[in-house]
Amino acid sequence: MSKFKNFSFGLVLMPFLLFGCFKKESRMFIKKSIVNESIESEKNDVVQDVIAIIFDKGVQLKWNVVKNKIIKDSTYNEILKDKKKIEILVNNISNNEDLKIKLCSKKTATLKKGDIAFIYLYENKKIYLFTCLKTQFDVVNEACEYPDELLDYIEKNRFKVQKQIGDCIK
Repeated sequence: MSKFKNFSFGLVLMPFLLFGCFKKESRMFIKKSIVNESIESEKNDVVQDVIAIIFDKGVQLKWNVVKNKIIKDSTYNEILKDKKKIEILVNNISNNEDLKIKLCSKKTATLKKGDIAFIYLYENKKIYLFTCLKTQFDVVNEACEYPDELLDYIEKNRFKVQKQIGDCIK
């Protein structure tokens, strides 16, 4: 009879042990929605979903903070057709102006203006990483479009990368 009592007592307590019913109030569910949300920086400053990055007169790109990518609009396409504008972007790879935006593949710092210029050239096949930088970046995370360590490499070697890209495009 005592085995039966122990067994029935165990059956009664089992759901509480397995499903954590004792700490119901301490559970926290996080619902994450990225549509039309503002991103908050570490300083609790609200950052816009889309920011305009001006490199020079007539050379402007827009960055979608939520989707971590450049927005392809009319100015995006105009830059592709103009070699002088491409050259302006190449010369801006060394631009260290901090945009205070985190990116999935950049671990050591936040995005800089020069990173956006580089990403534009990379996205549009104006540069090929191994050919221009003589370094292989072949690890790509599922959740991020850009190779791991690529933007960290650029962060550490901005002027060298700018020169290599300039030589490669000519």
